[in-house]
Amino acid sequence: MIKLVDVTEQNWLDAVSLSVQDEQKKFLDRPIGIIARGYVYRSCNARVYGISNDGHIIGIAFVKDMDEEPSCYDLQQFMIDRRFQNKGYGTEALRLLLSMLSKERKYGRVEVCVNRDNAAALRMYKKVGFADTGYIDESVPDCCNLIYDFSKDVLPHSNTMTSDFSDPLFQAAFKQYFTELGYLINDWDGLFKEMKDDGDNIAFLRTSMNGKIIGFIQCKPEKFSSWFFEETCGFIREFWVAKEFRNKGHGAELIRLAENYFADHGIYTSILTTDTAARFYQRHGYVKALGCRAKNQDEVFIKRLK
Repeated sequence: MIKLVDVTEQNWLDAVSLSVQDEQKKFLDRPIGIIARGYVYRSCNARVYGISNDGHIIGIAFVKDMDEEPSCYDLQQFMIDRRFQNKGYGTEALRLLLSMLSKERKYGRVEVCVNRDNAAALRMYKKVGFADTGYIDESVPDCCNLIYDFSKDVLPHSNTMTSDFSDPLFQAAFKQYFTELGYLINDWDGLFKEMKDDGDNIAFLRTSMNGKIIGFIQCKPEKFSSWFFEETCGFIREFWVAKEFRNKGHGAELIRLAENYFADHGIYTSILTTDTAARFYQRHGYVKALGCRAKNQDEVFIKRLK
């Protein structure tokens, strides 16, 4: 039976003796290097697990916390000894690791970076439910960034679309958001009236079943035109998730609601600005709009929805 075990004084020599096929060595660190990484990244709650089958170490896995937005579990290394490959042990061990992290649920997702040429690993990760985000890390351009999302296990919630910014629940969420940013507003009524008068503004508000505010996303169609060309984009104006609900997949689902709304209305470009969460948006398919910058100097990101 497959188990995840700690690497200890008793079994570490078995762990460091593991090896992979020659063509796989360029994709993976040596076991001794993986164990060393666990020590180096100990401040990031790094964990190195031996993969055990009936008491024998047949593989090794290394996962650590990544608090940089979008925060997640970072699965950096996962290997099965060449003698035990193609027997289903890797898939079983990976599912066991995901189950353990899902129960812990410090973060809402697991991320892994896989070389595009490592076809066997890509098949295994996608088989258990990892999906390619489309994000390309400039430091490793030959790798796919895959995400396993725990959002399917998110506690029951409800989504409400509104254009009535006098709604007390929306106003409570927005005030909580601006308070967190440190903004002082003297005329809240005027601000919410301005949102309504601006036209075409809508918001998706997410609440838990006990009525707690999870977060919201506010967006609108925005027409860009010149003397010859015209395009209507979906502009994501404001986006916020309450602290207690972060890293649980709610942010990904809220942005998906906005994108689906755009597409349903014949809008196939989503645009936004950010100075704090660029990596989150890049993980969800947004790219920098080179040569374009907001008037407040924030970077602009776009995503083609089709």
